[in-house]
Amino acid sequence: MMFFVLSKIFWAIFTPLTFISLLICGGFVMRRFTWGQRVMGTGIALLVLCGFFPVGHNLLVYQEARYPVMTALPAHVDGVIILGAAIDFKKSLAWGQGQLNEHASRVTEMIFLMQHYPKAKIVFTGGNGKYEKSLSSEAVELDKLLKHLGFDTSRIIYEGESRNTFENMNLSKEKLHPQKGEIWLLVTSAFHMQRSVETFVSNGWDVIPYPAGYLTEGDYKLIPNFEVLTNMYKLQIAAKEMIGIMAYHLSGKIKSNETIDPLPVSSDASGHSSSRQGR
Repeated sequence: MMFFVLSKIFWAIFTPLTFISLLICGGFVMRRFTWGQRVMGTGIALLVLCGFFPVGHNLLVYQEARYPVMTALPAHVDGVIILGAAIDFKKSLAWGQGQLNEHASRVTEMIFLMQHYPKAKIVFTGGNGKYEKSLSSEAVELDKLLKHLGFDTSRIIYEGESRNTFENMNLSKEKLHPQKGEIWLLVTSAFHMQRSVETFVSNGWDVIPYPAGYLTEGDYKLIPNFEVLTNMYKLQIAAKEMIGIMAYHLSGKIKSNETIDPLPVSSDASGHSSSRQGR
């Protein structure tokens, strides 16, 4: 609980645009001092650099390239675990309709994998990610949405108490008791895959990464532009992920300082893996 609260407080202060604004405003207030002028100058320089140059975009390209898109599927999997964050929880509650966000590919790929692996366990893990208790959760809202669209959700195992990636892993592990040697696909957005894989694997749950959803086209960019809000938004996502990885290592939620390799994709007896082509 303490880690969750502290992480929320830390991120509220060090969100890139908030932090830069604090530097500029604080420096302006103390501008009569030399150090105040330097602080304000640093804030302005960061605003120009991060606002007009694709810094956040390039960080996301790096993060999304960590695990390539899966073009060949394992012939058999025991289960598929999908991490939450694809449902806009507050808007779903406010309007009484399931609202998907920019991470909706986690859900669409879940539907594809349900059809591709009719005997596999399908697990969706997602609470509300907030301090306060709620009568609903992302898992509940997704179930409502899928039923509204006519899907049979009886196969889906929901975990609706988790608030972050570590709790996704830990609470799902307590519910499912995965065994050594089982083959599990882990579905989450590409930029979030490194932290997710390292959290699962270092805590004894071997998974195969299945990136679902990209926020870039995969190309690095150097030319400045005037898409300030987009640049800052991408920087916010990339920075949060970088800080999250460091925090998980420092807090022991990722139990290794070394790069963790996930399970390789296994083939069937004839030496061939299933293909995604022809979807």
